[in-house]
Amino acid sequence: MQTRAKLFVHFTHQVSIERLIAALACAVFLNLSAGCTMPPLQAIPQPRQVMPSAAREMPRIPDPDPMAAWAPPGYRVEIFMRDLTYPSSIDFDRDGNAYVAECGYVYGDESAPARIWRISPKGEMQILADQLNGPITDILWHDGRLLISQKGKISALANDGRIQDLVTGLPSFGDHENNQLTIGPDGKIYFGQGVVTNSGVVGTDNFAFGWLGKYPQEHDVPPKNLKTSGQEFITLDPMVLTSSKEPPLVRTAPFMPFGTGGSKGNVAQGNVKANGTILRVNPDGSGLEVYAWGLRNPFGVKWGPDGKLYATDNGFDERGSRPIAHALDAIWEIKQGAWYGWPDYNAGVAVTDARFRPQHGPAPKFLLSDGEHPRVEQPLATRPNHVGVTKIDFSTSDQFGFNGNMFFAEVGDMNPITGNHQEHFGFDVIRLDLKTRQSEVFFRARENALGPKEGRMEYVVTPGPKRLVGVRFAPAGDAMYVVDIGAIAVVPVPTPMPHPFVNTGVIWKITKEGAPSNGPRNLSPLPRRGGVATASQQ
Repeated sequence: MQTRAKLFVHFTHQVSIERLIAALACAVFLNLSAGCTMPPLQAIPQPRQVMPSAAREMPRIPDPDPMAAWAPPGYRVEIFMRDLTYPSSIDFDRDGNAYVAECGYVYGDESAPARIWRISPKGEMQILADQLNGPITDILWHDGRLLISQKGKISALANDGRIQDLVTGLPSFGDHENNQLTIGPDGKIYFGQGVVTNSGVVGTDNFAFGWLGKYPQEHDVPPKNLKTSGQEFITLDPMVLTSSKEPPLVRTAPFMPFGTGGSKGNVAQGNVKANGTILRVNPDGSGLEVYAWGLRNPFGVKWGPDGKLYATDNGFDERGSRPIAHALDAIWEIKQGAWYGWPDYNAGVAVTDARFRPQHGPAPKFLLSDGEHPRVEQPLATRPNHVGVTKIDFSTSDQFGFNGNMFFAEVGDMNPITGNHQEHFGFDVIRLDLKTRQSEVFFRARENALGPKEGRMEYVVTPGPKRLVGVRFAPAGDAMYVVDIGAIAVVPVPTPMPHPFVNTGVIWKITKEGAPSNGPRNLSPLPRRGGVATASQQ
């Protein structure tokens, strides 16, 4: 992503590169893909315009403050840990130690450390593992070791610091990665695997995301051989510089590398390491198999106390070669062998429905051939487009309340990349009653603590919660920990790009008022906070 002159220096027509670059910012840090409104790219004549510039100086992010956070009456908010760089996950072992992962990769910053902290019950902090393959999307303590979902593989960290890779070669080098981990009633490890592209076709938006130039052979892989409809999509080839008056164009078929047409018979080859799936594997890494398929980005995956498997799923974006508009995020009950609609359905509705027609470009058509669609599942609940549903957990204790309810985080929209609407979506934790299917906001920043609307800084320059990516209950069930990846600004200029802020990540702790305030709090890894903090120092 250099300057537009470098990329298109030989074109006689100006390409609408603003649209191309806009896609880069749209992956939501852990590639959550909260949705972006971007028409398909076209080489069209355009007059030169004077472009507004970004601010010369980014704002200062205020220190986090529990008083700036809202929770329902009767609940208390504290800070467990602060000053983190892009935290993604927290979990606990049986000895009371906490483990916190800093994911190590967000859009706008590819150089942050991917590492895991261990925090003792007294608040003593140490780095347990580093130089991992970012982003780390989840960690899970199970059976005496810490399981790690890192880019392209599932690993286990033993107490002696050794890392054993259980599953490698996962198709996680596109738009989305392997995600949340959960242990099933059968003792197996279950996890979500996101798709490579937005809607099944590699396009110029993936070049803008930064991975197409690095991994030009990446494409979506189904879990079994599927016959496609034979469509091919003509797009600009952003990896070719030419002196020709006409821009280089290529044809790309679904489930194929960029610039590759359909295979013989239009059959997409399947593999167990498939995209858009819930996968499961034995604890030793053997026996990998597909449990369910047809999801887009199942970021949250969790077995509930009712013995059922649930997942959150991010809907389509309006971008790329096959833009799909107004797609919803979904909460699913996951059933073995079931199909959840991707790439041809959103939340149980066919993408051929008029509601999904993009502002620019043709109405979407099915990618799969007639007869290839299994019965599509219907969602347990839906969420507005662009909220960015993330990881989930369940209350299992009357000490906290809402026993049996699901809680999930929403990372929030990426205006102006996700659209031109002025209102914000997400940036909260949602409580879902599985019996009534009613939901409500449980945790968010207070309205009077939001930053200025000018420059869309409400959830950037705030001491309250910002972009929430995970929920985890303490082993005793009496406290909820919410992972806040930190402040990320998107400058509202014609080429909006994300600007993440290091050391603004927070782990918030929520308990009932009147409950003992046990354990360390307000911990920081930064020396300016006084070095290692312990419970006795609070």
